[in-house]
Amino acid sequence: MRSRYGTWVLPKGGLEPGEDPGQAARREVREEIGLEGLVEIASLGATEHCFERERRHYAKQVDWFLFEAEAGAKLRPCPAEGALDCGWFGPRQALSMLSHADQRQMLRRALGLLRGR
Repeated sequence: MRSRYGTWVLPKGGLEPGEDPGQAARREVREEIGLEGLVEIASLGATEHCFERERRHYAKQVDWFLFEAEAGAKLRPCPAEGALDCGWFGPRQALSMLSHADQRQMLRRALGLLRGR
């Protein structure tokens, strides 16, 4: 998805009370780009990164998952959730579009798992 910051990113967000990381990932995907009915294929591991926003320093851990969606599933970006645009892209195009190295790494890991199926 294209974020409010103009970067192309994978959907992600924080845990809400009572959620495990997989539940949070499903909810964030639903809220940000409108996909529902996702089936978890695999956990891809976690990444950690630091960033600054409004002169505050943040450290964040992101747990990544590979989900399967229904063929032809419609995407509906939600600007209120920070998603200005989204789409389905082939592997090469998606790798070239993603703005962050850790997300490209997760996409490569997911593609490797899919090739092994």
